[in-house]
Amino acid sequence: MEPDAAAVAAAFGLGRPLGPWRTLDNGGAPTDSRRLVTTRGRWTVRTGRLHSDWHHEQAHRVHRLQRAARAAGIAMPPPVPPPAPAVGYWHRPAPDAPDVVRVSGWLDGHDLRRPGSGAETPAATGWVGRTLARIARLDTGGGTPEPPHPLAEWRQWAAEAEAGGLLVAAPARALLPAVADATALVTDAQRTAPAAVLVHGDTSRANVLRTPDGYALIDWETARLEVPWWEAVDVAFRFATPCNGPTVAPDPRTVRPLLTAYLDAGGPPGPADPTAFAGLLRSQLAVTAWCLWLALGHRAATPEQRAFGLRLVTATARDLPRVLRSLAGWTALLR
Repeated sequence: MEPDAAAVAAAFGLGRPLGPWRTLDNGGAPTDSRRLVTTRGRWTVRTGRLHSDWHHEQAHRVHRLQRAARAAGIAMPPPVPPPAPAVGYWHRPAPDAPDVVRVSGWLDGHDLRRPGSGAETPAATGWVGRTLARIARLDTGGGTPEPPHPLAEWRQWAAEAEAGGLLVAAPARALLPAVADATALVTDAQRTAPAAVLVHGDTSRANVLRTPDGYALIDWETARLEVPWWEAVDVAFRFATPCNGPTVAPDPRTVRPLLTAYLDAGGPPGPADPTAFAGLLRSQLAVTAWCLWLALGHRAATPEQRAFGLRLVTATARDLPRVLRSLAGWTALLR
């Protein structure tokens, strides 16, 4: 349900809206964020839905990590405390409805996706590496990361797509061998993995903002438990390719300085072998599973979300086998 700008502004004490809010671009992906200008300032308004106990737990994880990171001085858009009833930083306008809304202060700047944005500069890679180390050292509790979805579930989703005659059926079926190999690597690596901590979970070119006051990390909603070294390797390889994902040969001039900055800042180290990519693969599997659900029409996905899910599943069916073939060579960049 589309929220009302005036109602959101009143609930969060933002002042009076100066015109309608503007939907923010998300690089071709569906967006749930808007820019609102009021008599008291400029704000980012984000909407969502808390469908299940998992979503409620995730809202509390995000709140715990983001509050600790902000207290530690990590630059981010300042969250606006929500009125009651609240779940983490989310406000639930209607007590029995899943729809929620959160607000943060607006930061001027641009992300690092576009060519020439400076994502490969020593300033950017150093800041990201040091920030990952700072997050890894926060006292936010540990735990066991969620395992990848079993291969049987992927087969079930592919069969569902085929039974429904959906376009996503072919790429979903083509994905299965690579999903099996990636799941096996993550599962094997997890058996001897060190302790996991809460991490940002999506530190990418899209979510590092260059502002007049320096860099800032945005979009904390994907916070998750992960082995810090695996998170650092995942981020380094995502930063080292222009498409925000390791689907082409990564640039060592980005990978090595970012990981060096992370280690020099006290980030927990790890082995330079294929297990270092377990976090990267776990992340890709999780995102692809979510996009496959969207393409299937789960979670009341809109036509826009279903089309986005189809595009990403199709791209992953092409790219994940290439990633798996590259891991042995990529380990050389970790040394």
